[in-house]
Amino acid sequence: MKDNLEACLSWKLWKDLGNWHSALRKKACVFVSQHYHIAKGLLGDHGVFLRHGIDEEEHTNNLAHPVLSSLIINFFYTGSLSVGQLFPEVFGEEVLRVAIAIAATVLKVGLDKMASSQVYLEMLGLMNKCDTSVIHAKKMKSLQCEWEIVGSNGTKDNDIAMVVTASFDVDLD
Repeated sequence: MKDNLEACLSWKLWKDLGNWHSALRKKACVFVSQHYHIAKGLLGDHGVFLRHGIDEEEHTNNLAHPVLSSLIINFFYTGSLSVGQLFPEVFGEEVLRVAIAIAATVLKVGLDKMASSQVYLEMLGLMNKCDTSVIHAKKMKSLQCEWEIVGSNGTKDNDIAMVVTASFDVDLD
């Protein structure tokens, strides 16, 4: 049931060109302008805008950039009309992968000033690539659960089987 809801929500959210889509795009532009001070440098290195340092075992923290985290929590969980609040049965345990892919896509589009649905598919592909590594799949799952907890508590984070053919990548070190 959750998979069907996620697939339906993914399609609706991605194809909805109305207020919801515009609101996320506008919020992402604000996050990009406030937090990514040198946009070209972030895009030049195959997805630096998605990474945030390394862990204690020297593995890259993929899809963990504080701006991505903040955008996800702020948009999907903040406010009584957010999808996290409206659909707790779907968003109640972890942030959906499609929500992460959409948020990352909007950041990417905001950074390089272009719109392309191919970027969204590439983001899902990058998450699938992370799933091929036990370490990175576990870290991604942990982030999904952490974002849901922070988002559901109304807290704002101020610290801000696809083939991958993207021009940016994750590190499976």
